[in-house]
Amino acid sequence: MAALENAIYELTLKHPGGLTPEEIREAMPEHALETIVNVANRLLQSERLELIEIRGRHLFRGVSARDIERLAGLTTDEKLVYKHIENSASDGIWVRTLKQKTNLAPTIITRSLKVLEQRALIKSIKSVKHPTRKLYMLIDISPSSDITGGPWYTDQEMDTDFINQLAHQCYTYIYAHSYPRHKQRSVYSANHTGYPKSSQIKRFIVENRITNVSLSLENIEELLTMLVYDGKIERIAPAFEMDVGGARGAGGGAKPQTDWMYRAVRNSSKDSPFTDIPCGRCPVYDRCSDTGTITPAKCDYFKKWLSF
Repeated sequence: MAALENAIYELTLKHPGGLTPEEIREAMPEHALETIVNVANRLLQSERLELIEIRGRHLFRGVSARDIERLAGLTTDEKLVYKHIENSASDGIWVRTLKQKTNLAPTIITRSLKVLEQRALIKSIKSVKHPTRKLYMLIDISPSSDITGGPWYTDQEMDTDFINQLAHQCYTYIYAHSYPRHKQRSVYSANHTGYPKSSQIKRFIVENRITNVSLSLENIEELLTMLVYDGKIERIAPAFEMDVGGARGAGGGAKPQTDWMYRAVRNSSKDSPFTDIPCGRCPVYDRCSDTGTITPAKCDYFKKWLSF
């Protein structure tokens, strides 16, 4: 019977998502289902297996030798608290949530957390979204960016200097690629596709070692969104997306996320409205003519530009 115990234990370790008794029997057809359940129950009692529930299914999951050693000597309540903290992963769990999930008395929760912290099994952290809440997670888990605030926060405080410096570097790079180099007062044609994209800006920051902080593409796009709201840059859809009547929406399916290009906005006092004619960035430029639905006479952008 010890051999069967070891066989079931090793099998469950290979399936961290857990196995039902029927799934275990499929791997060991020479044993009756009742025998497998009895052996699994003994493994539960020896804490080599744990019983979990996922979508209404009860599963047996193997407990690694490392976790068995870590949890040795803990009370049932302390193990219960530990398991809920473990399941919270990188998001952590709030004390009030622990109380709701475990149904334990507040004093037991507090005592269990103290024991787990003393044994260096868990740690407490603070969330930038909820500074007054103390969250708990396993000692060797790194908190998610939702908890730490990502690269924009240092010691729970927003690093505005770092954000502004990076945003300035992004703006400088975009401006350098927004207008013809030898004709600074000119603009590119409406179908120009050489404006920078977020992936190019990220590569510029990495290759020039502007910061040692690891930045994701999403982080770069957060900076670009800030610059858009500040009126320093503007988003431009790629040329193939400017045709609003194109086939992309004809099938009724969801549109993929736009791979925006970015252009710097001129705010110099020397700027003239003639340097930024609306035709140069019009998404329906190719459809504009003297007759029809889209004409200069009916263009609201053109009227606004003429009234400058």
